[in-house]
Amino acid sequence: IDFPDLNLPGDPSSPAELLTSRPDVANAISRIVSAASQLTVVVRPPFLTICDASMIYHLPSCLRFFEASHIPELLSAAGSSGLSVIEISASVGVDSVKISHILRLLATHHIIRECEPDIFALNRVSALLDSGRSFTECRSAPGRKYDTECGGVAAFAALNTDELFKASAYFTDALLPCPDTSLKRAPLTDPLSRTTFNLSQATTLPYWTWLETPENSNRLARFARAMAGTEGWMGASETELSFPFPELMEGALVIDVGGGIGSTTSRLAERFPKLRFIVQDREPVCRLGEDAWHIHSPSLIKSGRVRFQVHDFFKPQPAYDGATRPAVFLLRVVCHDWPDVLARRILLQLRRAADEGAPDKKPTYLVIGDHLLPYACTGAKFSELSVEGGAEALRGARWPLLANLGAASANAYWMDMTMQVTLGGQERTLPELRSLAESAGWRLIRVARSEGSLF
Repeated sequence: IDFPDLNLPGDPSSPAELLTSRPDVANAISRIVSAASQLTVVVRPPFLTICDASMIYHLPSCLRFFEASHIPELLSAAGSSGLSVIEISASVGVDSVKISHILRLLATHHIIRECEPDIFALNRVSALLDSGRSFTECRSAPGRKYDTECGGVAAFAALNTDELFKASAYFTDALLPCPDTSLKRAPLTDPLSRTTFNLSQATTLPYWTWLETPENSNRLARFARAMAGTEGWMGASETELSFPFPELMEGALVIDVGGGIGSTTSRLAERFPKLRFIVQDREPVCRLGEDAWHIHSPSLIKSGRVRFQVHDFFKPQPAYDGATRPAVFLLRVVCHDWPDVLARRILLQLRRAADEGAPDKKPTYLVIGDHLLPYACTGAKFSELSVEGGAEALRGARWPLLANLGAASANAYWMDMTMQVTLGGQERTLPELRSLAESAGWRLIRVARSEGSLF
């Protein structure tokens, strides 16, 4: 089987695409990416590496235009022959010369394909940005663009290249004294209103509150769909659906804390039909989730097997069904949103609601789904090796590759910076995660990651 063709939109169900998610193939791909990236830096003049690193900001800027102007939908309809920039300009309403230069930068980074001079088409990468709606539908109802089965990746890219990209530009200004007095710093009394995001948007509102303002209603809906798009971190891996879920008794209750619109619960409910689920989040998010489930999985909502519950996870857990205590608290991409002092408060509330267990009964499990950050050096701390799966979480690359596989692992470190600039949170090393869990009364017993990923 040949590797999937970069020049053509991929078919997720094809044998070639499915093969890329096999553990041995995924790990081989990671080493190829790591070696190729490192070799590029080794052989190039250092100045050109500095140029790339210091001017890469144009890439997300152009990617945002590409997605926001709905060009992926235009190119999807055009097929493999592509469209000329003249035709794209006529639909988008932007000068064709500007469009050609923007798209050529993306093509230079293998995100789209320039078939002939000034004629562009989707490839295996950019096909993921096609929301599945027509260009006309996207233009007439942009707020509903991502509400499709395949709209999650487009929503994720749009989120990253909009307010998150803008926040990143102010990172140094937020950390170091800034001589430009026109930049107003947020008050230092509240850790949620002094992030780089606050500086970039000139607001004292925490990010979540800002999203829920009326003028950002489309952004809120986009964020919810973007979380569904992050399933690409796992590929076809079943790691996230493993321990402890297969061991739970029939009717066991799983609480998806801060579960958004229930994307992870959907995967779990399909895989484990004997389990019950409650998805907890803020009221506007729960409303979006219930609307989505009534469309895509109405039977699970009507049967009561899955339900949404408005809850502030900084407060004590609410009552469940009778005296039932949860079998699992699931926190997927939640802890990384918060600095340690606030993440600990979340974990403490869950610990207080957890079942201690008994000789004939398992305790409540806490499952945290975040990126895990290995060190870039070859050394390891004992606390990383003294837990089941700890050694595997280090990636285990050998010299001359970086121990964390360098560019092959970059996504986790991008997310770390994203959490820091937007929410004041962070991704964590294994020792940092262990320290956080133990500070709230939880004991770390196992670490697992998706093959070819740090998630």
